[in-house]
Amino acid sequence: MKKKNNGFYHGAGTDAYGYGTERGGKDVADMVDGYASMGEEELLDELFVKAAEARRKGELDDKKLMNFYDSVKGMLTPGQLKKLDVLMRALMSDKSR
Repeated sequence: MKKKNNGFYHGAGTDAYGYGTERGGKDVADMVDGYASMGEEELLDELFVKAAEARRKGELDDKKLMNFYDSVKGMLTPGQLKKLDVLMRALMSDKSR
């Protein structure tokens, strides 16, 4: 059964953000390990691929991006916030994929 929590839907066995020990048959630790071995450019490429896929499925839009931004900006250093600002502008303008 899915529950609503602050605008997010999640199934049983998941946290408030919909993350559990498994996502799509792959352990979360394995996913993190896979990303940990990537360089910054590879990570950004992967992010844009995933974002484009989520937009096509109707799972991502500018409002959701801004909600994410607003929820994390207070936890970042000035340097991290500057990188996030650049990334957010790129993600919000990249709607053609």
